[in-house]
Order: sequence, then structure tokens, then C-alpha cells
Amino acid sequence: MSTAIVIREAVLSDTEAVRAVGLAAWPPTYTPLAGAEYVEKCLAVWWSSESTARGIAAGNVLVAEDGDRIVGMAGLGDKDGVPVLWKLYVLPSHHGGGVGSALMTAVVDRVKSSGADRLRLEYMAGNDRAAAFYAARGFTEIGRVPDAAHPELPEDVWMELVL
Repeated sequence: MSTAIVIREAVLSDTEAVRAVGLAAWPPTYTPLAGAEYVEKCLAVWWSSESTARGIAAGNVLVAEDGDRIVGMAGLGDKDGVPVLWKLYVLPSHHGGGVGSALMTAVVDRVKSSGADRLRLEYMAGNDRAAAFYAARGFTEIGRVPDAAHPELPEDVWMELVL
């Protein structure tokens, strides 16, 4: 891994490289928590070429590049008028190298520049790596809710960072 991670807004030609991050990061993250069938279904819906391209076309995706390779991504949106970080994933081969931190800094800067006063996110209970990463960056838990579509799964943990 090089030392210069570049963060930029994704463009449509990045679609398959962005998908590759999700396809590599999701199975080791969520299979132990939710099972292979859940992971397969979510990859088909949330990480399809069409879904990924929609987010990119809307200007809601940032990518992290290491040289000429996309090694991480962040997907933004909103819920009830509050900015939400829906996705932040890094290729497993690049975990611990500062990619996630660089993406998070860019996300926070972008949300602040929009005039928002907070940023929310959610992760699946039991994802201890995500919990520690977000807590270390100042996010605090604001609630837990069952996954309405999958009540048998661990709860969704909601966190917030006041900007």
C-alpha cells in the first residue's frame, strides 16, 4: 500500500471497482453475524451494478484510491432530513492502513460544508470493529432498533456525531 490515499467523489466509470469493495468486505464482516444467505441477498440488492451506479450518479459516493486502485468507499444519504453515512467499507487487504479514517474525515468535511449539524450512521450489533472505529471518531450511540425486515438478526445500532 502506498502512503498517499486520495479521496474523491466517485464517477460512473468507478461502479465496478466500488462494487468490488463491497463484494470483498461484506462476507467476512456479516456472515458471522447474519449468515451467508442474508449476505448473498444484500449483496444482490445493495451492491448490484444498478444500485451502486444510482448512488454514484446521485453524487453520494466517495472513493479512496491507493495509486490507481479503489480500495475503499463511503456512501451517504439522509433519513428524516439528517445526513446518514450508509456505507463505509475498505478492502480487507487495506484494513488498518488509514483508508477508513481518510474516508471518514472526507465524509465529515462534506457534511459540515453542507451546513448540517450532525451525522448519523448505523451498524449491525455485534460488529465490534465498526463500533470501535466509530466510537474512536466521536460517534455516540443514540439507539438500537430491530431490523424490521429481518427481526431474527442482531439489532441496528444508531450512532451520531455532533458537528
